[in-house]
Amino acid sequence: MKITFDWLREHLDTKFSEEQLLDKLTDIGLEVESVERPSSDLEKFLVAKILKTEPHPDADRLKVCDVDIGNQNILKVVCGAPNAREGLITIYAPPGAVIPKNKMKLVVAKIRGVTSHGMLCSESELNLSEDSEGITELDEKNYANKIGENYFSKSIVNIIDVSITPNRPDCLGVRGIARDLAAAGFGKLKEFKFNKINSKDKQTVSVKILNEKNQGCSFFGSCLITNVKNTQSPDWLKEKIISIGQKPISAIVDITNYVMFDLNRPLHAYDADKIDKGIVVRNSKKGESFKALDNKDYKLDNDMCVISDNSGVLGLGGIIGGERSGTELDTKNVLIESAYFDPRSIRKTAKQLNIDTDAKFRFERGIDPQSIEQGLNRAAELITQICGGSVSMIDVQSINEFKNTTIDFNPDSFKKISGFEISNKEILEILNNLGFIIQKKQNILSLTVPSWRPDINQEIDIIEELVRIYGYDKIETIEPKKARNKPTLNKSQKLFHFLQRAVASKG
Repeated sequence: MKITFDWLREHLDTKFSEEQLLDKLTDIGLEVESVERPSSDLEKFLVAKILKTEPHPDADRLKVCDVDIGNQNILKVVCGAPNAREGLITIYAPPGAVIPKNKMKLVVAKIRGVTSHGMLCSESELNLSEDSEGITELDEKNYANKIGENYFSKSIVNIIDVSITPNRPDCLGVRGIARDLAAAGFGKLKEFKFNKINSKDKQTVSVKILNEKNQGCSFFGSCLITNVKNTQSPDWLKEKIISIGQKPISAIVDITNYVMFDLNRPLHAYDADKIDKGIVVRNSKKGESFKALDNKDYKLDNDMCVISDNSGVLGLGGIIGGERSGTELDTKNVLIESAYFDPRSIRKTAKQLNIDTDAKFRFERGIDPQSIEQGLNRAAELITQICGGSVSMIDVQSINEFKNTTIDFNPDSFKKISGFEISNKEILEILNNLGFIIQKKQNILSLTVPSWRPDINQEIDIIEELVRIYGYDKIETIEPKKARNKPTLNKSQKLFHFLQRAVASKG
Protein backbone atom coordinates (compact mmCIF):
# COMPACT_ATOMS: atom_id res chain seq x y z
CA MET A 1 0.00 0.00 0.00
CA LYS A 2 1.58 3.27 -1.12
CA ILE A 3 0.81 6.44 0.79
CA THR A 4 2.25 9.90 1.28
CA PHE A 5 2.50 11.82 4.54
CA ASP A 6 0.61 14.75 2.99
CA TRP A 7 -2.32 12.51 2.06
CA LEU A 8 -2.29 10.87 5.49
CA ARG A 9 -2.55 14.29 7.15
CA GLU A 10 -5.86 14.88 5.38
CA HIS A 11 -7.27 12.28 7.80
CA LEU A 12 -4.90 12.71 10.72
CA ASP A 13 -4.20 15.82 12.77
CA THR A 14 -0.63 15.24 13.95
CA LYS A 15 2.38 17.27 15.06
CA PHE A 16 4.88 14.48 14.41
CA SER A 17 7.37 14.33 11.52
CA GLU A 18 7.62 11.92 8.60
CA GLU A 19 10.65 10.23 10.16
CA GLN A 20 8.67 9.59 13.34
CA LEU A 21 5.80 8.28 11.20
CA LEU A 22 8.02 5.61 9.64
CA ASP A 23 9.02 4.31 13.08
CA LYS A 24 5.45 4.40 14.40
CA LEU A 25 4.01 2.48 11.45
CA THR A 26 6.42 -0.38 12.04
CA ASP A 27 5.77 -0.28 15.81
CA ILE A 28 2.03 -0.94 15.28
CA GLY A 29 2.57 -3.79 12.81
CA LEU A 30 2.32 -1.82 9.55
CA GLU A 31 5.86 -2.43 8.38
CA VAL A 32 7.44 0.18 6.11
CA GLU A 33 9.00 -1.69 3.20
CA SER A 34 10.56 1.28 1.46
CA VAL A 35 10.51 5.04 1.05
CA GLU A 36 10.76 6.11 -2.57
CA ARG A 37 12.43 9.46 -3.03
CA PRO A 38 11.12 11.30 -6.12
CA SER A 39 13.42 11.82 -9.07
CA SER A 40 15.24 15.15 -9.03
CA ASP A 41 14.51 15.36 -12.78
CA LEU A 42 10.94 16.45 -11.99
CA GLU A 43 12.33 19.66 -10.50
CA LYS A 44 13.45 20.73 -13.99
CA PHE A 45 9.95 21.01 -15.50
CA LEU A 46 8.82 24.65 -15.41
CA VAL A 47 5.63 26.61 -15.91
CA ALA A 48 6.22 28.65 -19.09
CA LYS A 49 4.37 31.03 -21.41
CA ILE A 50 4.46 31.20 -25.20
CA LEU A 51 5.02 34.84 -26.18
CA LYS A 52 5.09 34.43 -29.95
CA THR A 53 4.85 31.70 -32.61
CA GLU A 54 6.16 31.72 -36.17
CA PRO A 55 5.93 29.06 -38.89
CA HIS A 56 9.04 26.92 -39.19
CA PRO A 57 10.92 28.01 -42.34
CA ASP A 58 11.45 24.42 -43.50
CA ALA A 59 8.52 22.38 -42.06
CA ASP A 60 4.81 23.05 -42.56
CA ARG A 61 3.66 21.36 -39.34
CA LEU A 62 6.24 22.89 -37.00
CA LYS A 63 6.28 26.24 -35.23
CA VAL A 64 9.11 28.21 -33.70
CA CYS A 65 7.98 29.54 -30.32
CA ASP A 66 9.42 32.30 -28.14
CA VAL A 67 8.96 30.87 -24.66
CA ASP A 68 9.18 32.82 -21.39
CA ILE A 69 10.58 30.49 -18.70
CA GLY A 70 10.81 33.14 -15.99
CA ASN A 71 13.36 35.73 -14.84
CA GLN A 72 13.13 37.48 -18.25
CA ASN A 73 14.63 34.39 -19.86
CA ILE A 74 13.16 33.82 -23.33
CA LEU A 75 14.14 30.77 -25.39
CA LYS A 76 13.43 29.47 -28.89
CA VAL A 77 11.62 26.11 -28.84
CA VAL A 78 10.47 24.19 -31.91
CA CYS A 79 7.04 22.64 -31.37
CA GLY A 80 4.71 20.56 -33.54
CA ALA A 81 1.60 20.73 -31.36
CA PRO A 82 -1.48 22.15 -33.13
CA ASN A 83 -2.51 24.10 -30.01
CA ALA A 84 0.82 25.96 -29.59
CA ARG A 85 -0.22 29.61 -29.68
CA GLU A 86 0.63 33.04 -28.37
CA GLY A 87 -0.37 33.53 -24.71
CA LEU A 88 -0.66 29.82 -23.87
CA ILE A 89 0.70 28.81 -20.44
CA THR A 90 2.19 25.33 -20.59
CA ILE A 91 4.97 23.09 -19.21
CA TYR A 92 8.55 23.45 -20.46
CA ALA A 93 11.30 20.81 -20.23
CA PRO A 94 14.86 22.21 -20.52
CA PRO A 95 17.90 20.42 -21.97
CA GLY A 96 19.00 17.77 -19.47
CA ALA A 97 15.46 16.90 -18.37
CA VAL A 98 14.25 13.30 -18.75
CA ILE A 99 10.74 12.88 -20.20
CA PRO A 100 8.78 10.62 -17.76
CA LYS A 101 6.93 8.61 -20.42
CA ASN A 102 9.76 7.51 -22.71
CA LYS A 103 12.79 8.30 -20.47
CA MET A 104 14.35 10.39 -23.26
CA LYS A 105 16.97 12.88 -22.08
CA LEU A 106 16.69 16.23 -23.84
CA VAL A 107 19.60 18.07 -25.46
CA VAL A 108 19.90 21.31 -27.41
CA ALA A 109 19.21 20.15 -30.98
CA LYS A 110 18.65 21.52 -34.45
CA ILE A 111 15.26 20.58 -35.87
CA ARG A 112 15.18 21.16 -39.64
CA GLY A 113 17.88 23.79 -39.28
CA VAL A 114 16.38 25.68 -36.32
CA THR A 115 17.95 25.25 -32.86
CA SER A 116 15.45 24.17 -30.20
CA HIS A 117 16.29 24.76 -26.52
CA GLY A 118 14.20 22.09 -24.86
CA MET A 119 10.62 20.99 -25.36
CA LEU A 120 7.00 21.94 -24.64
CA CYS A 121 5.27 18.86 -23.18
CA SER A 122 1.92 17.14 -23.60
CA GLU A 123 0.11 15.61 -20.61
CA SER A 124 0.77 12.15 -22.03
CA GLU A 125 4.53 12.73 -22.12
CA LEU A 126 4.44 13.77 -18.46
CA ASN A 127 2.22 10.81 -17.43
CA LEU A 128 -0.45 13.28 -16.34
CA SER A 129 -3.15 11.75 -18.56
CA GLU A 130 -3.69 9.91 -21.84
CA ASP A 131 -4.03 13.21 -23.75
CA SER A 132 -1.37 13.42 -26.48
CA GLU A 133 -3.21 15.65 -28.96
CA GLY A 134 -1.32 18.80 -28.01
CA ILE A 135 0.88 20.42 -25.39
CA THR A 136 -0.45 20.90 -21.85
CA GLU A 137 -2.77 23.88 -21.38
CA LEU A 138 -2.58 25.34 -17.89
CA ASP A 139 -5.29 27.56 -16.45
CA GLU A 140 -4.20 31.18 -16.80
CA LYS A 141 -6.05 32.15 -13.62
CA ASN A 142 -4.01 29.69 -11.54
CA TYR A 143 -0.64 29.87 -13.30
CA ALA A 144 -0.23 33.41 -14.69
CA ASN A 145 1.87 34.40 -11.67
CA LYS A 146 3.88 31.17 -11.60
CA ILE A 147 5.95 31.52 -14.78
CA GLY A 148 9.38 30.00 -14.12
CA GLU A 149 8.26 27.97 -11.10
CA ASN A 150 8.59 24.20 -10.93
CA TYR A 151 5.34 22.59 -12.09
CA PHE A 152 5.76 19.40 -10.04
CA SER A 153 6.66 21.08 -6.75
CA LYS A 154 3.37 20.09 -5.11
CA SER A 155 3.56 16.45 -6.15
CA ILE A 156 7.23 15.90 -5.25
CA VAL A 157 6.71 14.00 -2.01
CA ASN A 158 8.12 10.77 -0.66
CA ILE A 159 6.13 7.64 -1.46
CA ILE A 160 5.90 5.37 1.60
CA ASP A 161 5.32 1.71 0.75
CA VAL A 162 3.64 -0.02 3.69
CA SER A 163 3.51 -3.83 3.87
CA ILE A 164 -0.08 -4.71 4.76
CA THR A 165 -0.57 -8.26 6.01
CA PRO A 166 -3.50 -10.22 4.47
CA ASN A 167 -5.54 -9.97 7.68
CA ARG A 168 -5.61 -6.14 7.63
CA PRO A 169 -7.69 -5.12 4.59
CA ASP A 170 -8.87 -2.02 6.47
CA CYS A 171 -5.37 -0.56 6.09
CA LEU A 172 -5.50 -0.74 2.29
CA GLY A 173 -6.97 2.76 2.45
CA VAL A 174 -5.27 5.90 3.77
CA ARG A 175 -8.03 6.48 6.33
CA GLY A 176 -7.60 3.00 7.81
CA ILE A 177 -3.90 3.64 8.41
CA ALA A 178 -4.73 7.03 9.93
CA ARG A 179 -7.21 5.34 12.30
CA ASP A 180 -4.56 2.93 13.58
CA LEU A 181 -2.06 5.75 14.08
CA ALA A 182 -4.61 7.84 15.99
CA ALA A 183 -5.40 4.89 18.26
CA ALA A 184 -1.66 4.57 18.97
CA GLY A 185 -1.39 8.23 20.00
CA PHE A 186 0.22 9.55 16.81
CA GLY A 187 -2.44 12.20 16.33
CA LYS A 188 -6.18 12.68 16.22
CA LEU A 189 -8.39 11.14 13.54
CA LYS A 190 -10.25 13.89 11.72
CA GLU A 191 -13.99 13.66 11.26
CA PHE A 192 -14.80 12.35 7.80
CA LYS A 193 -17.09 14.85 6.08
CA PHE A 194 -18.98 14.31 2.84
CA ASN A 195 -22.36 15.27 1.45
CA LYS A 196 -24.95 12.53 1.37
CA ILE A 197 -26.95 12.12 -1.83
CA ASN A 198 -30.16 14.08 -1.41
CA SER A 199 -32.26 13.10 -4.40
CA LYS A 200 -35.83 11.99 -5.04
CA ASP A 201 -35.02 10.58 -8.49
CA LYS A 202 -34.96 6.80 -8.61
CA GLN A 203 -32.01 4.89 -10.03
CA THR A 204 -33.52 3.75 -13.34
CA VAL A 205 -31.04 1.05 -14.38
CA SER A 206 -32.46 -2.30 -13.29
CA VAL A 207 -30.10 -4.35 -11.07
CA LYS A 208 -30.70 -7.95 -10.01
CA ILE A 209 -28.51 -10.41 -8.06
CA LEU A 210 -29.39 -14.02 -8.89
CA ASN A 211 -29.62 -16.03 -5.67
CA GLU A 212 -27.84 -19.12 -6.94
CA LYS A 213 -25.34 -21.59 -5.54
CA ASN A 214 -21.78 -20.17 -5.25
CA GLN A 215 -22.99 -16.61 -5.92
CA GLY A 216 -19.98 -14.38 -5.27
CA CYS A 217 -21.87 -11.10 -4.69
CA SER A 218 -23.97 -10.39 -1.60
CA PHE A 219 -24.64 -6.65 -1.97
CA PHE A 220 -24.70 -4.45 -5.07
CA GLY A 221 -25.15 -0.72 -4.57
CA SER A 222 -25.47 1.78 -7.42
CA CYS A 223 -26.41 5.31 -8.30
CA LEU A 224 -26.97 6.93 -11.69
CA ILE A 225 -25.44 10.31 -12.55
CA THR A 226 -26.91 11.85 -15.71
CA ASN A 227 -25.75 14.68 -17.97
CA VAL A 228 -22.12 14.62 -16.84
CA LYS A 229 -19.28 16.21 -18.79
CA ASN A 230 -16.33 13.87 -18.35
CA THR A 231 -13.03 15.70 -18.59
CA GLN A 232 -9.41 15.62 -17.46
CA SER A 233 -9.08 15.71 -13.68
CA PRO A 234 -8.31 18.98 -11.89
CA ASP A 235 -4.72 19.48 -10.73
CA TRP A 236 -5.38 18.49 -7.09
CA LEU A 237 -6.80 15.11 -8.14
CA LYS A 238 -4.04 14.45 -10.67
CA GLU A 239 -1.43 15.24 -8.02
CA LYS A 240 -3.07 12.78 -5.60
CA ILE A 241 -3.07 9.98 -8.18
CA ILE A 242 0.48 10.73 -9.37
CA SER A 243 1.82 10.99 -5.80
CA ILE A 244 1.28 7.24 -5.24
CA GLY A 245 2.66 6.19 -8.61
CA GLN A 246 -0.64 5.94 -10.51
CA LYS A 247 -1.50 7.49 -13.88
CA PRO A 248 -4.47 9.85 -14.29
CA ILE A 249 -6.94 8.80 -17.02
CA SER A 250 -10.11 10.92 -16.80
CA ALA A 251 -12.05 12.61 -14.03
CA ILE A 252 -14.58 9.79 -13.56
CA VAL A 253 -11.97 7.01 -13.52
CA ASP A 254 -9.62 9.04 -11.32
CA ILE A 255 -12.41 9.71 -8.81
CA THR A 256 -13.22 6.00 -8.46
CA ASN A 257 -9.51 5.26 -7.96
CA TYR A 258 -9.14 8.11 -5.46
CA VAL A 259 -12.03 6.80 -3.33
CA MET A 260 -10.50 3.30 -3.43
CA PHE A 261 -7.07 4.45 -2.23
CA ASP A 262 -8.50 6.98 0.24
CA LEU A 263 -11.26 4.91 1.90
CA ASN A 264 -10.48 1.35 0.75
CA ARG A 265 -13.77 1.31 -1.14
CA PRO A 266 -13.35 -0.05 -4.69
CA LEU A 267 -15.90 1.33 -7.15
CA HIS A 268 -16.60 0.79 -10.82
CA ALA A 269 -18.03 3.26 -13.34
CA TYR A 270 -20.17 2.12 -16.28
CA ASP A 271 -21.28 4.17 -19.26
CA ALA A 272 -25.00 3.73 -18.53
CA ASP A 273 -25.95 4.20 -22.18
CA LYS A 274 -23.95 1.07 -23.09
CA ILE A 275 -25.84 -1.20 -20.65
CA ASP A 276 -28.39 -3.34 -22.49
CA LYS A 277 -31.65 -3.61 -20.49
CA GLY A 278 -30.23 -3.58 -16.99
CA ILE A 279 -27.61 -5.43 -14.93
CA VAL A 280 -27.74 -9.04 -13.76
CA VAL A 281 -25.13 -10.30 -11.27
CA ARG A 282 -24.79 -14.05 -11.85
CA ASN A 283 -22.47 -17.02 -12.20
CA SER A 284 -20.70 -17.36 -15.52
CA LYS A 285 -21.20 -20.28 -17.87
CA LYS A 286 -18.26 -22.24 -19.24
CA GLY A 287 -17.16 -20.83 -22.59
CA GLU A 288 -18.44 -17.27 -22.07
CA SER A 289 -15.87 -14.57 -22.87
CA PHE A 290 -15.42 -10.80 -22.75
CA LYS A 291 -12.83 -8.16 -23.51
CA ALA A 292 -11.59 -6.44 -20.35
CA LEU A 293 -10.28 -2.92 -19.74
CA ASP A 294 -6.72 -4.24 -20.02
CA ASN A 295 -7.51 -5.02 -23.72
CA LYS A 296 -7.26 -8.76 -23.11
CA ASP A 297 -9.91 -11.34 -24.00
CA TYR A 298 -10.84 -13.69 -21.16
CA LYS A 299 -12.57 -17.05 -21.58
CA LEU A 300 -14.58 -17.91 -18.48
CA ASP A 301 -15.28 -21.13 -16.60
CA ASN A 302 -18.37 -22.06 -14.62
CA ASP A 303 -19.31 -20.21 -11.43
CA MET A 304 -17.26 -17.04 -11.84
CA CYS A 305 -19.08 -13.96 -10.56
CA VAL A 306 -19.91 -11.77 -13.56
CA ILE A 307 -21.74 -8.51 -14.05
CA SER A 308 -23.82 -8.93 -17.19
CA ASP A 309 -26.57 -7.36 -19.27
CA ASN A 310 -28.85 -8.62 -22.02
CA SER A 311 -25.93 -8.70 -24.48
CA GLY A 312 -23.50 -10.70 -22.33
CA VAL A 313 -20.72 -10.18 -19.81
CA LEU A 314 -19.86 -6.61 -18.77
CA GLY A 315 -17.06 -7.52 -16.35
CA LEU A 316 -15.78 -9.77 -13.59
CA GLY A 317 -17.27 -8.66 -10.28
CA GLY A 318 -14.63 -7.15 -7.99
CA ILE A 319 -11.76 -7.89 -10.38
CA ILE A 320 -11.93 -6.01 -13.70
CA GLY A 321 -14.50 -4.25 -15.85
CA GLY A 322 -15.20 -4.83 -19.50
CA GLU A 323 -14.23 -2.61 -22.39
CA ARG A 324 -17.76 -2.58 -23.83
CA SER A 325 -19.26 -0.56 -20.95
CA GLY A 326 -16.21 1.51 -19.99
CA THR A 327 -16.47 5.28 -19.57
CA GLU A 328 -14.87 7.66 -22.08
CA LEU A 329 -14.49 11.43 -22.36
CA ASP A 330 -17.78 11.63 -24.30
CA THR A 331 -19.71 9.63 -21.67
CA LYS A 332 -22.91 11.45 -20.66
CA ASN A 333 -24.56 9.13 -18.15
CA VAL A 334 -22.63 7.15 -15.54
CA LEU A 335 -23.69 4.27 -13.32
CA ILE A 336 -21.44 3.96 -10.24
CA GLU A 337 -21.16 0.50 -8.67
CA SER A 338 -20.25 -0.12 -5.03
CA ALA A 339 -20.59 -3.80 -4.14
CA TYR A 340 -19.45 -6.55 -1.79
CA PHE A 341 -17.88 -9.67 -3.31
CA ASP A 342 -16.94 -12.87 -1.50
CA PRO A 343 -13.15 -13.05 -0.93
CA ARG A 344 -12.96 -16.77 -1.80
CA SER A 345 -14.78 -16.23 -5.10
CA ILE A 346 -12.44 -13.38 -6.01
CA ARG A 347 -9.29 -15.36 -5.18
CA LYS A 348 -10.42 -18.42 -7.13
CA THR A 349 -11.40 -16.51 -10.28
CA ALA A 350 -8.35 -14.23 -10.28
CA LYS A 351 -6.02 -17.21 -9.90
CA GLN A 352 -7.70 -19.18 -12.70
CA LEU A 353 -7.50 -16.23 -15.11
CA ASN A 354 -4.18 -14.87 -13.82
CA ILE A 355 -5.53 -11.35 -13.22
CA ASP A 356 -4.14 -8.97 -10.61
CA THR A 357 -5.79 -5.57 -10.08
CA ASP A 358 -6.01 -3.08 -7.20
CA ALA A 359 -9.71 -3.93 -6.72
CA LYS A 360 -9.03 -7.68 -6.69
CA PHE A 361 -6.23 -7.16 -4.16
CA ARG A 362 -8.72 -5.53 -1.79
CA PHE A 363 -11.82 -7.67 -2.35
CA GLU A 364 -9.93 -10.94 -1.86
CA ARG A 365 -8.92 -9.74 1.63
CA GLY A 366 -12.38 -8.55 2.65
CA ILE A 367 -13.87 -5.10 2.07
CA ASP A 368 -16.09 -3.41 4.65
CA PRO A 369 -19.60 -4.52 3.57
CA GLN A 370 -21.10 -1.48 5.27
CA SER A 371 -19.08 1.04 3.24
CA ILE A 372 -21.23 0.68 0.11
CA GLU A 373 -23.27 3.86 0.57
CA GLN A 374 -20.29 5.82 1.90
CA GLY A 375 -18.38 5.09 -1.32
CA LEU A 376 -21.31 6.06 -3.54
CA ASN A 377 -21.93 9.29 -1.64
CA ARG A 378 -18.28 10.33 -1.86
CA ALA A 379 -17.94 9.46 -5.55
CA ALA A 380 -21.18 11.20 -6.47
CA GLU A 381 -20.12 14.32 -4.56
CA LEU A 382 -16.80 14.53 -6.43
CA ILE A 383 -18.24 13.69 -9.87
CA THR A 384 -20.91 16.38 -9.63
CA GLN A 385 -18.34 18.93 -8.39
CA ILE A 386 -15.96 18.24 -11.29
CA CYS A 387 -18.20 16.95 -14.09
CA GLY A 388 -21.63 18.30 -13.19
CA GLY A 389 -24.74 16.17 -13.62
CA SER A 390 -27.75 15.04 -11.62
CA VAL A 391 -27.58 12.18 -9.12
CA SER A 392 -30.24 9.55 -8.46
CA MET A 393 -31.11 7.93 -5.17
CA ILE A 394 -28.85 5.07 -4.07
CA ASP A 395 -30.14 1.60 -4.93
CA VAL A 396 -28.81 -1.36 -2.90
CA GLN A 397 -29.72 -4.92 -3.91
CA SER A 398 -28.82 -7.77 -1.53
CA ILE A 399 -29.28 -11.50 -1.06
CA ASN A 400 -27.79 -11.67 2.47
CA GLU A 401 -27.96 -9.70 5.69
CA PHE A 402 -24.78 -8.44 7.34
CA LYS A 403 -24.38 -9.35 11.00
CA ASN A 404 -21.84 -7.70 13.27
CA THR A 405 -19.48 -9.91 15.27
CA THR A 406 -19.85 -9.57 19.05
CA ILE A 407 -17.16 -10.74 21.48
CA ASP A 408 -17.24 -10.94 25.28
CA PHE A 409 -13.91 -9.71 26.62
CA ASN A 410 -12.65 -10.01 30.18
CA PRO A 411 -10.00 -7.29 30.82
CA ASP A 412 -8.36 -9.59 33.41
CA SER A 413 -7.39 -11.91 30.54
CA PHE A 414 -5.08 -9.27 29.16
CA LYS A 415 -2.37 -9.56 31.84
CA LYS A 416 -2.54 -13.36 31.89
CA ILE A 417 -1.75 -13.51 28.17
CA SER A 418 0.49 -10.46 27.64
CA GLY A 419 2.47 -10.53 30.87
CA PHE A 420 1.98 -6.82 31.58
CA GLU A 421 -0.86 -4.62 32.70
CA ILE A 422 -2.67 -1.58 31.33
CA SER A 423 -5.51 0.28 32.99
CA ASN A 424 -9.17 -0.28 32.13
CA LYS A 425 -9.33 3.35 31.04
CA GLU A 426 -6.56 2.80 28.47
CA ILE A 427 -8.22 -0.41 27.26
CA LEU A 428 -11.50 1.41 26.66
CA GLU A 429 -9.75 4.31 24.93
CA ILE A 430 -7.80 2.07 22.52
CA LEU A 431 -10.83 -0.05 21.62
CA ASN A 432 -13.01 3.01 21.14
CA ASN A 433 -10.43 4.64 18.84
CA LEU A 434 -10.21 1.45 16.79
CA GLY A 435 -13.95 1.60 16.18
CA PHE A 436 -15.32 -0.98 18.62
CA ILE A 437 -18.74 -0.38 20.16
CA ILE A 438 -18.44 -1.14 23.88
CA GLN A 439 -21.09 -2.24 26.37
CA LYS A 440 -20.22 -3.04 29.99
CA LYS A 441 -21.66 -6.14 31.65
CA GLN A 442 -20.30 -6.24 35.21
CA ASN A 443 -16.63 -7.29 34.78
CA ILE A 444 -17.08 -8.24 31.12
CA LEU A 445 -16.98 -5.96 28.07
CA SER A 446 -19.35 -6.83 25.24
CA LEU A 447 -17.56 -5.61 22.11
CA THR A 448 -19.17 -5.13 18.72
CA VAL A 449 -16.40 -5.52 16.15
CA PRO A 450 -16.26 -2.78 13.48
CA SER A 451 -17.44 -4.01 10.07
CA TRP A 452 -14.06 -3.18 8.51
CA ARG A 453 -12.23 -5.75 10.72
CA PRO A 454 -13.07 -9.24 9.37
CA ASP A 455 -9.93 -10.59 11.10
CA ILE A 456 -11.26 -10.18 14.66
CA ASN A 457 -13.36 -13.14 15.84
CA GLN A 458 -12.35 -14.08 19.40
CA GLU A 459 -11.02 -12.74 22.69
CA ILE A 460 -7.36 -13.44 21.86
CA ASP A 461 -7.69 -11.14 18.81
CA ILE A 462 -8.74 -8.31 21.14
CA ILE A 463 -5.68 -8.89 23.32
CA GLU A 464 -3.46 -8.83 20.25
CA GLU A 465 -4.95 -5.49 19.19
CA LEU A 466 -4.36 -3.97 22.62
CA VAL A 467 -0.73 -5.14 22.73
CA ARG A 468 -0.13 -3.93 19.14
CA ILE A 469 -1.46 -0.45 19.78
CA TYR A 470 -0.13 -0.03 23.33
CA GLY A 471 3.31 -1.17 22.20
CA TYR A 472 5.20 -4.45 21.84
CA ASP A 473 8.12 -2.69 23.51
CA LYS A 474 6.11 -2.71 26.77
CA ILE A 475 6.47 -6.49 27.01
CA GLU A 476 9.24 -7.17 29.53
CA THR A 477 12.13 -9.30 28.31
CA ILE A 478 13.05 -11.98 30.86
CA GLU A 479 16.27 -13.94 30.45
CA PRO A 480 15.85 -17.70 30.94
CA LYS A 481 17.45 -18.99 34.13
CA LYS A 482 19.95 -21.83 33.96
CA ALA A 483 20.47 -24.09 36.95
CA ARG A 484 24.08 -24.25 38.18
CA ASN A 485 26.11 -27.40 37.51
CA LYS A 486 23.30 -28.90 35.49
CA PRO A 487 23.75 -29.79 31.81
CA THR A 488 21.60 -27.95 29.27
CA LEU A 489 20.49 -31.17 27.54
CA ASN A 490 19.37 -34.36 29.25
CA LYS A 491 20.53 -37.87 28.19
CA SER A 492 17.62 -38.43 25.80
CA GLN A 493 18.13 -35.07 24.07
CA LYS A 494 21.89 -35.68 23.71
CA LEU A 495 21.24 -39.08 22.13
CA PHE A 496 18.70 -37.62 19.72
CA HIS A 497 21.13 -34.95 18.46
CA PHE A 498 23.94 -37.51 18.15
CA LEU A 499 21.75 -39.82 16.05
CA GLN A 500 20.54 -36.88 13.96
CA ARG A 501 24.11 -35.84 13.08
CA ALA A 502 25.16 -39.47 12.46
CA VAL A 503 22.34 -40.11 9.98
CA ALA A 504 22.90 -36.74 8.26
CA SER A 505 26.61 -37.45 7.85
CA LYS A 506 25.72 -40.59 5.86
CA GLY A 507 23.48 -38.68 3.51
